[in-house]
Amino acid sequence: MKYILYRSFGDLDKDIKKHELVAVETGKNIDDVADALIKAAADDLAGMPEYEHCETAAYAPEPIKDFRKVRRYQYEMTGIVYPPNAEKNILVDFGIIETEE
Repeated sequence: MKYILYRSFGDLDKDIKKHELVAVETGKNIDDVADALIKAAADDLAGMPEYEHCETAAYAPEPIKDFRKVRRYQYEMTGIVYPPNAEKNILVDFGIIETEE
């Protein structure tokens, strides 16, 4: 299977056609590529100029939640930016499309 990772502009349900391609991974299932997708999401956020001096991370992919309006993605994950000296973290939604190779 092929897993295509896209970064939203904060909210997965908004500006769907403008989401940016981040990574493409292949594996037997989502569990096979989960670590690579987590690293790709965190690295993508770390490479953005606005988060230059921040630590980044990401949660593991999970099936898209029922309340989501977007139907393009089969999985979602959340990226986290830990700004220095900030009162709260920045959360960024990522969507994942699962396709046959």
